[in-house]
Amino acid sequence: MDGWEESESILEVNGKPYTRPELLAYWISERERIRVKKEDNDPRPWSDDTVFQWTYFCNVHREDDRVTRWIRANYTPSIFGDYYEVAIVAARLFNWPSTLEKIKFDIVPSPHTNLWQILTDLQESRTKIWGGAYLITTHGRKMGKIDYCVELIDNVMKMTPATCQPNCEDYWHWFKRVDGLGSFLSAQIVADLKNTKGHPLFLASDWKYFSAPGPGSLRGLSWYWNRKITPASYEQAISDVAIELNWDFCMQDLQNCLCEYDKYCRVLTGTGKSKRGYAAY
Repeated sequence: MDGWEESESILEVNGKPYTRPELLAYWISERERIRVKKEDNDPRPWSDDTVFQWTYFCNVHREDDRVTRWIRANYTPSIFGDYYEVAIVAARLFNWPSTLEKIKFDIVPSPHTNLWQILTDLQESRTKIWGGAYLITTHGRKMGKIDYCVELIDNVMKMTPATCQPNCEDYWHWFKRVDGLGSFLSAQIVADLKNTKGHPLFLASDWKYFSAPGPGSLRGLSWYWNRKITPASYEQAISDVAIELNWDFCMQDLQNCLCEYDKYCRVLTGTGKSKRGYAAY
């Protein structure tokens, strides 16, 4: 988005005007209302808002998302033991339950000959391998995506075990040392670990307050404040949003909401579109 000072500060939903901060509060309340309707098996449409009717959005609280619930139930410390963190990296690289079920018991052995073969067989059968929530690429390296992901998992296994303090920010920095994880994906892995009973991060001192910027949340903050928000200004910008909303939940959930809010604003204004939507009904 360019030209912040010239852009409209008021956006409309079904003819009703909202300031940009009001629109985020509306998105949060409407998305949560939709979650309740969906879980009650109410028929579509779950909202009078046409953007919500046709566009898929993650939940307000990340732990309510379908894939996250599946991972929490099926990728557990009791299954993976000392390799649980490696398993969570793999879970978020692929982020698709059917794939994760097939590779579940081939993540730990190294070298990952069986893992590579299972994924290759899936690809050759034209079976979906990756979920759509995260964009996984080879970061410009000239190699297959499967080769890249298997190599990344292997590199995580070779990492010296974390000796950092049991807080989210230190673990986030530790994961970023792995070439290919980056800030956003490392933060998503931290979010999984801190919501796992028995993991050191479950009792982290910064459990509630840690978050890290991703491209979507930076754009969401830019929509909210009607000015360009950069990684350098992220922490202050999201803290001020939390104060304005009287946000009393995990800051990573707010970061996630801002990412979805960006998607909502782009679809609403016709300046972008979502790659995930609902089929006609």
